[in-house]
Amino acid sequence: MSVSWATSSPAELRAHHARDAEERAGPLPEDVEETAVGEAGAFRGGLLFTSPDPAPGVAILYFHGGGFVAGSPATHRCVTARLAKLTGMRVLSARYRLAPEHPFPAQRDDAVAACAALAATGGGRLVLAGDSAGACVALWGLQGLDPKLHARVAGLALLYGGYGGVRGESIARSGTAENGLDSETLSIMYRRLGPMAENDRIWPIAFAAEVAAPAYVLAAELDAVFDDSALLFQHLGSRADSRFAVAAGQDHGFLKGAGRDPAALRELEALAGWLKGRVGAA
Repeated sequence: MSVSWATSSPAELRAHHARDAEERAGPLPEDVEETAVGEAGAFRGGLLFTSPDPAPGVAILYFHGGGFVAGSPATHRCVTARLAKLTGMRVLSARYRLAPEHPFPAQRDDAVAACAALAATGGGRLVLAGDSAGACVALWGLQGLDPKLHARVAGLALLYGGYGGVRGESIARSGTAENGLDSETLSIMYRRLGPMAENDRIWPIAFAAEVAAPAYVLAAELDAVFDDSALLFQHLGSRADSRFAVAAGQDHGFLKGAGRDPAALRELEALAGWLKGRVGAA
């Protein structure tokens, strides 16, 4: 079945995204425990990944990609389980409500609730992370935190994020209707978030200068939304302690193949090394 990110129904896109993730994932680390976490109040639940000897005092909160309309903690188990193994940190992959049924700010509100839920499980520092649309959700969550929770965010891991841009050199070069990252399809994707998505001030580029936590910003060299990551990094207020990394020869979503692709695994290893050096030892 041919699927279009511009015209297919949300149900079709979700089924397609889940199949693609399953086909690309590869085996999960055998020594990482996966636990389903149920809903509690405003928290939508998710999957918790724990290595055999988890590092105390720090945990990662991860938001999956999927164009705001698809994806789940299950579709990104390949990435989150390996992050738990490579960093030694607990990783909570949080569920958030999807568009178009749930317009913005539902995603931001769910990210804030997930942060509060993870913080409530113990003291220590938090890392907010996500890929593609999930990187945007992570930044929305950061923006929505109260001062007490905000102070506990020790770092960010933002992986080939889409931050609202619909035109630019990388989109013109690499965006196609087939990959769903051409200008027209991106515009449709962002409009699924509802009327508030038309306000430029909600997008992370507009508030990146306010971000104080160090950030690891990963861009894929062949990605149509490469410019979004580059522009975000340029505007970050935390650049002195941050890193902009480029995955050579890689395209959008490549980390979903980390169980099979050595190049994808190397990028996760580099991220894990940065997290342990900048956050784990803080």
